[in-house]
Amino acid sequence: MQNFLGARWVSNDISCNEAQSLFGATIDSALEQGLQPFRNLLGTKSGRGGNGPDLKNVNDTRGNKYHLRPGGVPHLAQPMIATNKLGDGTHVAHITLGNMKQLGWAIAQLREQFPTASLDIAGIKGQFTPEKQYLNDKIHLKAGIGGQEYFRGLLKAAFNLLGVNASSIALRPCFDALRNFILSGIGEDRNHIRWFPTPDKLAIFDLGPFDHFVGIYSQDNTVDGIVQFFGGIGHIVRLTANYDGPEFRFGYQVNPLRDSNPAETRTPDFDPQNFPRFDDGHEKPGSDVWPIYSAIFFRLLKSHSGMASKREISRIVDEVLLPHDGEVLSEKIIGELVEQMSKFIVTRIPRQ
Repeated sequence: MQNFLGARWVSNDISCNEAQSLFGATIDSALEQGLQPFRNLLGTKSGRGGNGPDLKNVNDTRGNKYHLRPGGVPHLAQPMIATNKLGDGTHVAHITLGNMKQLGWAIAQLREQFPTASLDIAGIKGQFTPEKQYLNDKIHLKAGIGGQEYFRGLLKAAFNLLGVNASSIALRPCFDALRNFILSGIGEDRNHIRWFPTPDKLAIFDLGPFDHFVGIYSQDNTVDGIVQFFGGIGHIVRLTANYDGPEFRFGYQVNPLRDSNPAETRTPDFDPQNFPRFDDGHEKPGSDVWPIYSAIFFRLLKSHSGMASKREISRIVDEVLLPHDGEVLSEKIIGELVEQMSKFIVTRIPRQ
């Protein structure tokens, strides 16, 4: 699996440097971009320990733009300016910045709105106070799963698993069509990809709630498999329909949060008979597919919400109590803890 997904299993034998360079600029990038919103929300690190990129210029329901840092942490991408006209004809401006570097941007917007106004820049700058608060509006995220380059990257993960476990099998001519599709995009993705026919969780033992999983197996004259990302987003794959070699079954599973022991396994136990069959999957996305993947997304986001709530409660407790470690909890400390918890709990109440 690609490094950005948090996998640490590395092989120098299954792909040459020239192909890897090509993949990095095309299909690996397409796969990463399609899954980036989910990685950002979960805040998962790469296999080498690096953070994922920010999601840039994401809109909320009021049209404000944010950059989402790993873990889904929002920061204003541009100043927010609200003005009110008073009865004497003067105006009051309330400016919210993501950081002080945006002040010049905000001043330019004020000058454009009030070209004749006299602005005391030093005075304005002195009135800012740092503050963290929860968003009251919803953030709009778009997932980009699908498309030929995305599918080529997904299939590469499945074919790599065969190559690293049984290179002599992977080099058989029956896989040439798949190899050409992954390497050069020759052929059609419908020959190798099906969309899930059901939102049900895969019949595998979970390392964590957001596991990546690849399983490939021979069945009669076919070699099929399942590729799953972040605990549910995935597809049924067919590597070939003309196989006449020995039977096999290979798998790989990794918990990208790496908060379980083990965090990954190269020999996961699974029964292909419990997986959806390739021929039962949907060839193209459409009205039959979107409800299925909507249900999968909802389950993923529900798990994320529970995890995020636990993380935030832990952060609040640490932020309030750690500075007073060893002290008797005073009424003031308890009151601060209750206040911070109340602010957070209010954000969890659905708005009508």
